[in-house]
Amino acid sequence: MIHFCKSAVIMTQNRTVVDRIYGFFASMRLSLFLFGALAITSIFGTLIPQEITSEQRLRQFGPKLNALIELLDLGDMYHSWWFRLLLILLSANLIVCSMRRLPKTLKALRAGRKMMTPSRIEKMHLHGRVELPTSPQESKTLISNLLSSRFTKCVWQQQEGQYFAVAEKGRWGRLGVYFVHLSVLLVFAGALVGSLFGFRGFMTIPEKTSESHVHLRREGQVIPLDFEVRCDKFTVAFYDNGSPKEFRSDVSILVDGRVVKQAAIRVNDPFTFRGINFYQSTYGSQPTNIVLKLENVSNGKSQQLEVPFRQPITIPGSKDRLVIMDYADNIGNFGPAFYIGMARENQEPDSGWIVAKQPGFHGNRLDGLRINVLKYANSYYTGLEVKKDPGVWLIYLGFVLMLLSLIFALYQSHRRVWLALTPGQKGTAVHIAGNTNKHALAFEKDFQQLVHDIENMKPDSQRT
Repeated sequence: MIHFCKSAVIMTQNRTVVDRIYGFFASMRLSLFLFGALAITSIFGTLIPQEITSEQRLRQFGPKLNALIELLDLGDMYHSWWFRLLLILLSANLIVCSMRRLPKTLKALRAGRKMMTPSRIEKMHLHGRVELPTSPQESKTLISNLLSSRFTKCVWQQQEGQYFAVAEKGRWGRLGVYFVHLSVLLVFAGALVGSLFGFRGFMTIPEKTSESHVHLRREGQVIPLDFEVRCDKFTVAFYDNGSPKEFRSDVSILVDGRVVKQAAIRVNDPFTFRGINFYQSTYGSQPTNIVLKLENVSNGKSQQLEVPFRQPITIPGSKDRLVIMDYADNIGNFGPAFYIGMARENQEPDSGWIVAKQPGFHGNRLDGLRINVLKYANSYYTGLEVKKDPGVWLIYLGFVLMLLSLIFALYQSHRRVWLALTPGQKGTAVHIAGNTNKHALAFEKDFQQLVHDIENMKPDSQRT
């Protein structure tokens, strides 16, 4: 007996905890709080540029505000853990609220199909009584024809010479709000899928080269693709004032070194492959085939070296490393120049601008080396914005369902009419009642018209 009592106490405590959790997620206060939190954070997400580099954000907002933005992860809030948590909590709140109300709605739907006796009909708020000079059987036939023209469904029952009927229209309008909830859940699900499995980044591809990695703006992450994007040709047209008029990239998609698709990417005309969208974002020019002359100032020894752009190399015959980090068309009115960095063993790295078209320029030196640019060529590169959002179709489906559900829920009312046909003094007494879940004034007028039409019905023998 003692063990039984302990088990009962434990079960009661467990039920209490479950009930509290259920009550927490079914709370309207939680719904308002979560909707408010999403609204406020969405404002921050609009005002604060998303997925830009820390350097760009630092220049725009300053060190203190940038530190706060990074602490709260507001610079990439749509991929932050707390934004996903808000969506999950709101989805759980919506599901629990729907489950809590759904049984009552289904009960109301089932209750509306039950027949009513004359005494119960007279207790309804909206009811009426009509005397017809026809028998109950003939009255049933006449009223059936009238109801079938105004309601989608009409059910009759006969009992001891009496007839009972239920006619209704817009039955599923009561469930419209649950379809709205479902549409919101689809939108949230699409947002979560896009946040977890989608990405947004960029690719910089020089002409005649290919790239298979997407560089994300957040935290310098790189996502490899299972195919390559090759820029076959880049073209740009300019207005008379020098501003770009149109630029496009002719690209090829390579899988295992084989071209499987070709396309032209223009501004506002993206290209899609395997669910990944490529947008023409920017362009520029960068040097290729760069040949440098390195001369040791102390002993006069020199060597020529072909250096790829932005790729560090080791200087032959030493452990020194050199990299061309940047290029400018005109630096300080001295013409084109390369920004070169060099790291020697057991020494601090050194870097500086090397003017390309002035070999005797006194500043063309780095850490004991005189550097001259012997030759180079410029070629265009295309900048593509790359975006993948596998949840976008769920979002589209959710919005379509939301639009249809709102129309259904707001304008479709559940109208019901109950009738009882009993033998009367001069023929048949018709007892009629009705109700609706919305648009009560409009339904009251229609109900009064229905009573009037029943009252003025004539049998087939009296019709002209």
